[in-house]
Order: sequence, then structure tokens, then C-alpha cells
Amino acid sequence: MSELLPVYRLSQSESDYAQTIDLSKRLFGDRNDFKFSKSASGIHLQNDQYSVELGNGAQDIWAADVTQLWNPSIRPQLLKGREALAEAQKIVAEKKLLPKLDKQFKFGEPHLGGTFFAQTENKKRTDHQLDTQVVFPVLVNGYPVVGGGGDFTVTLGDKGKLTGFSGSWNQPKESFNVEVIEKGTVDGQFREITKSMGIHSFESYLAYYAGPAFSGQSYLYPVYVYKSSAKLGDRIIALRNIVIPATKFGPTPARNIPQKARNPRITPKVIEEKDKLRRSYSTHALAAAINPFEAGTSWIGLSGGLSGSQANAKGFIDAWRADGWNINFNWGDANAFESDWRRNDDVWVDATDFVFYTGHANKDGWVLSKPDDGFLSFSEVSTAAQTPGDLWGQNDLEWAIIAACGPLQDDILYAGGGDVLARWDGAFDGLHILMGYGGITFDNTEEGKRVSQYAKQGNTLINSWFRAAKEIQPSTNGYGAPDGPNIYVGAMWASRAGADPFNDHAWGHGSVSADPTNPTSMSAMWTVC
Repeated sequence: MSELLPVYRLSQSESDYAQTIDLSKRLFGDRNDFKFSKSASGIHLQNDQYSVELGNGAQDIWAADVTQLWNPSIRPQLLKGREALAEAQKIVAEKKLLPKLDKQFKFGEPHLGGTFFAQTENKKRTDHQLDTQVVFPVLVNGYPVVGGGGDFTVTLGDKGKLTGFSGSWNQPKESFNVEVIEKGTVDGQFREITKSMGIHSFESYLAYYAGPAFSGQSYLYPVYVYKSSAKLGDRIIALRNIVIPATKFGPTPARNIPQKARNPRITPKVIEEKDKLRRSYSTHALAAAINPFEAGTSWIGLSGGLSGSQANAKGFIDAWRADGWNINFNWGDANAFESDWRRNDDVWVDATDFVFYTGHANKDGWVLSKPDDGFLSFSEVSTAAQTPGDLWGQNDLEWAIIAACGPLQDDILYAGGGDVLARWDGAFDGLHILMGYGGITFDNTEEGKRVSQYAKQGNTLINSWFRAAKEIQPSTNGYGAPDGPNIYVGAMWASRAGADPFNDHAWGHGSVSADPTNPTSMSAMWTVC
């Protein structure tokens, strides 16, 4: 007889002011200067130092001391190891921060992560840890939870002070048993969806899927998580983790719409006057009126076994199109030419302000499509910023997101990650920020839409990316160094006197740095998902 596993129906509820005020008191003490706001997603309290959000659902929390959160200027004295674990456990117990779980659910062993900062200036690199984070993962019948929901993170700052708390858990209210599909059958499904990738190896494990709180998930259900690698030319790369329902109850993979083959077209080379023009308009209304902003996407979807990529990219371009931006390109699978990022970048990637890629990557680059070799490597970008000085940012590109399994691995996270500041500095020929991950991540449909939503609310792009990733990706991935076991989201940026993009906002939604051409320093920051 086949194994049976329960599927859980999730409760739905709305947050209220009393709950949010009570939460803020437990976290940061009794304060009377909070400003309140309410949206479709929940309630938000904020003052000059603290931000507390309680989303709809039984337990959906985002709270932080915003003066300390992801702040590379601080040099705290941090608790680490057993001291940090003990302090976090004391905090969640005394402040009653973790939800009460029914008997089928329990918290697994907490694990450590943190926020890290690295900078190279005058050829000298310095590294700092900015906080310590302790993650409390939920287990369902002993199985791990993936999807972004189902863990809670305590952030400890200077001398163990609580500087942040986040997580989500939608309390199940009833369950029913469903027959588990035999693993060999699902292996066949995996081989079918990845047949064009040249799979080198794969393994899978059972888990439960709990999506981000904002996804409105109605059921908590079991899945198989596939960890795999593929052979691309002479290199073997680990692929984004793929999730397949383990029972007949669960969503079917997205049906991607095939794109028509590309027709070559020539786009006029963007002139520098456009950057001067957009900076002369300080308000979003005026900026949108002249519509000088441009976005684009490249993605590897079904050709790489990723059912989420097309929707992930669509969420990005839909968000910016609705904001009045021009969408220069949206190329997927066989249309996602490597040449758009390199020898023809002047008319594609570098003729665009904000580019979003999703697909497969590692620390050395990311997968694209022929006519080139199908992998954009750091060695093909250049060996140093401004050498030869004709790639990203020489025309237009300010910001790039690589929503994949890299390329920001670094030794500060795990041995074998290398030095990201030396590896990718050649991408910065005026480019402001390169955002991505420092480990193996999970296929999903939400990153492009969520990071855009936060950016359009006036958050900095780095904060928008970090928060979106923390909500969407689980904190661990089951890999060893340098790609795990923790999943880190990261950002790398170039700076010089008078140009520091760390606090860049999207065009029309806040300040934007001057182009950091001829940079004198390179910086990177990561935080655990």
C-alpha cells in the first residue's frame, strides 16, 4: 500500500491594530510615536527607528530597527555560536514571539546565519559581520518546509540587542490524507522537464510547501524537492532546486507560453543626454510624463526545467510597465541570447536601466542561450572595472538582478566561494548594483513582482531585494560549501567620491547616485534568507 501523507487546509484571517500594537510592545517596548497605515496585505507601524508589520494570516511578521538593518556603517560587538543561540531562545520565550504549534508540527533545531559586509579599497579588502541571525524552522510531521513560509528569524545586533524579527506561519485548521506518488514516477517527471539540460546528477527529498504569506496559499501540501546538476560544455553547474508535488493534490507546473523566434533588430545606441534628462526630473509624476525609464528581462524557463521563470520575469516587467516604464525586451529560453549581455550589450542589456534575469547560475556566471556558448562567465565580462570599459553601465544600465543560484558566492560566507569583489568587478563600467544570491536557490514565480513592489513603495533597491528574497526563499537548501547550507541573498556595488549607489532607489521613487565610473572601491553585503 502506498504511503499516505496529510494535506492541511490553511486558516485565513486579517490582522488588526490591537494585535500589531501588542506585537510592537513585545518586540521594542511601549512607544507612542508610531505612525499607522493599513493596506490589503496588513498593518504597518513605523517611527524614525522601528518598523513593525503584521500581515494577514495567523502569524506573518516583519519587524526591524531600521537604523541597524543591513547597515554597513555599523561595527557591532556580536554574540556568536552558542551564546547567540541561547540569547535568541531566551528572547522568543520571554517575548512569546513564536506561534503555538499543533502536535503534528514542531520547531526543528535553530541554526545560525547573519549579515556580512566586504569592501575592497586601494586593493585592500576588509570584512565585517553586521548582525547574527538565528532561524527557527518549522517541521511538518518531521519533514522540512520549503517555499518561504515556515521559519522565523531573530536578528541580534550589538551585544545581543534584538534588532529584528521576521517570519510567517499560517495555522492549519483541518487535514485529510492523500496518497504519495511513488518516487520513481516523480523522477520520471523530473527527467522529462529537464531533458534538454544534460542532467549530470540528481537526488530528491520529501518536504512540505508553504509559500510566502502574501501568496494566499490555501493548503499546505507535500512535495519532492529535486537537487540536481547539469553539464554545460566543459563545466558542471548546480541547478535551481525544483519542487514537484508529491501527491495528486497540489498545483500543476505553470504552462509557459512559447515565444516566437527572435527577429534581429537594431536599437539606436542610447546617448548620455538621457541620463541627464531623467536626473533633472525629481518627481515621479514628471518622470513618468516623459517616460525615460526602461526595463528588460532574460530568463531560462522550461528549457532549463524551471516552470516558474516565465511568470517570475513577467511579474517584473508588468510592475514597471504599470509604472510608466518602457519594456525594451523580455527574452526567454532560446531567445535569451548570451550576446545580449556581452558583444551586443549596447543595444540590449546596456540600453536598459534595470534588467532582471532568472534561471540557472553559479558563482562564475549564468546560463543563457546560443548562438554563443550558452554561459556568461565573469571571465568574459572583463578582469577589472573600466577594462575595457564597454560593458554594463557604459551606456544605460544601473541595476541588474540575477535571480538564480549565484553569482555572489564568497569566502566570507563559505570556503570555496572565492572573492566576489575581484571576480565580478569587471562588470562595473558605470553599473551601480549587481544583485543576486550566494548559494543554491529555489525556482519560484514571485521574485520579480515582489522586489518591484517594495521598490515602488520607496524602499532602496538593496533593501527591496533583500526583503523579497527573505520572504520567498527558505533559509537553507541542503547543499554544502560554497553553495549552502544557508541561502544568502546579496548585492555588490561600485563607489567613488561623489557616487555611492548603496542607497539607490528605482527611478522616480527616491534618490539615485551618479554613475560610479572609475570606482575606487567595491563593496558587497549579504544576509541569510
